[in-house]
Amino acid sequence: MQNKVVLVLSGFNQRAVISFLRVLESNCITYAIIALSKDDPILLTEYKNKVISIRRSVPLLLDDIMSCICEVKERIKREEYIIAPSAEALNRFLLQNRLEFEKLGCVVPLVNKELYELISDKKSFGLYCHNNGILTPNEFNVNHRIDYPCVAKPKKYFSSITDEILSPVIIHKEIDFEIFKKKFLVDDFYFQEFVFGSSFYLLFYFHRNGSVFKFSQENAIQQPGGKSIVAAISSTIHHSLESDKYEILFNALRFFGLVMVEVKLYRDQFYMIEANPRFWGPSQLFVDAEMNLFEAFLHDFGVLETLPRFIEPEKKFKYFWFGGIMGTYKQKIDLIFHQGNENSLLKELPDWISADIYRRNDTLNIFKNEIA
Repeated sequence: MQNKVVLVLSGFNQRAVISFLRVLESNCITYAIIALSKDDPILLTEYKNKVISIRRSVPLLLDDIMSCICEVKERIKREEYIIAPSAEALNRFLLQNRLEFEKLGCVVPLVNKELYELISDKKSFGLYCHNNGILTPNEFNVNHRIDYPCVAKPKKYFSSITDEILSPVIIHKEIDFEIFKKKFLVDDFYFQEFVFGSSFYLLFYFHRNGSVFKFSQENAIQQPGGKSIVAAISSTIHHSLESDKYEILFNALRFFGLVMVEVKLYRDQFYMIEANPRFWGPSQLFVDAEMNLFEAFLHDFGVLETLPRFIEPEKKFKYFWFGGIMGTYKQKIDLIFHQGNENSLLKELPDWISADIYRRNDTLNIFKNEIA
């Protein structure tokens, strides 16, 4: 009998959570789900029977989460409970309260808070990359000049005056900047040129035994405003010299865990856009390609006994989220095409939709809800 249980908090970064649950199921791993609410889409899936507890509060509250974990412990008695690092807000919450969770018998499978924030905060990681010879977009002072389009990136995860979570904002023209200034405190952001070109994700798992597992994807279609990737295809840039730079960088930091680095290729040069040391939405791509970074994570923390084999796929794999496309169109806004256009999407839709994240037996009800 396994002496470890994987705890999965559902409700945020849901596509990554679903991909992770599929891996847990395929490996016969004991796990428990803590649902966000009674409206959590996880209750529409085949995983609903693994929901042991439902949160009382949507905002992350320590007493609430600890109460949910105690419910799990009453139902499933094991020596250790490993909390899946599935979403950014959750990870920061876990790091902020690490000692309390450890006292409860839980493992927070993340680096220390300072290193995590160095990588996840866009300003600090961009500076670290710049100082280590990695290209980043040019920055400028908005008090002197503004080059449109540009990107306002938050210096920290939270606003300096509220608890609001800040995200990058793409500013296309002067009127957009005027709207931005009315909504945000300008000093909470720094400003970079908008880099055109092809968009890629470098995907890594840095194992504590020193092994590095890696894969990559080229992003084809994205929701506007730098939001979710809705279509992507496997890539080979994880074999490039650019990828090697990040291996050296993360190893020098003694980082372990999952991390995705977004890069853009423009005029034969790669630019670092941001890094996310957590699960990411299109995780189903590396799962389908059997380059399973989740399995590397599970081995690292003693859930899997055997380290998975990573054999490069001979064919291209696709990731697709049709519900994300439909949701964007319902808002009457345009998608961002890094490859192709609307016409090519419609022409190739049968091929894309065969790879849909939710159009599978375990999640068909979510698929139906999203396209209704």
